[in-house]
Amino acid sequence: MNGGADTVVIGLGNVVMSDDGLGVHAVRRLRERYAVAEGVEVVEGGTAGLLLLPHLADARRAILIDAIDTGSCPGTFVRLSGEDWMSAFSIRMTPHEVALDDLLAAARLKHVWPEQLVLLGLQPGAIALGTELSRPVAAALDGLVDAVAAELIAWEDWALHHDEIVDRGLGCA
Repeated sequence: MNGGADTVVIGLGNVVMSDDGLGVHAVRRLRERYAVAEGVEVVEGGTAGLLLLPHLADARRAILIDAIDTGSCPGTFVRLSGEDWMSAFSIRMTPHEVALDDLLAAARLKHVWPEQLVLLGLQPGAIALGTELSRPVAAALDGLVDAVAAELIAWEDWALHHDEIVDRGLGCA
């Protein structure tokens, strides 16, 4: 279990398949740029699929980050909330549609569905062997991470930019 985290942020994707690894890259960047509240669990979910169910089990709120193919220009920001995530699977928008769909279906069947669920991502530019994000997706990564922080702030699970922590004397320079 996640130790009682009220909110979980899970980054999905295969980091050896270029833009497919977007979610993992995003949670790594989130950790670099922001400090999140103690009740927020940040998980590099990768391609773990159903093994991520315990992380959703205690969470009231969840943010899932993944590459989301909407047919838009590479790097385009995508936000799906509530039941809108279902459309992402009915037209196969994410490279993990089976694993993520199964995870969310299992959460619903086990009655561990978060009260609030948001799926955030970017339109991938390349899904091919490689550990680097494509140029347009890499350029949009910080904006995606800022959107994750904004969701946390809206949920009152504060997220401070690391520069703000140093400026306020809360961290080491």
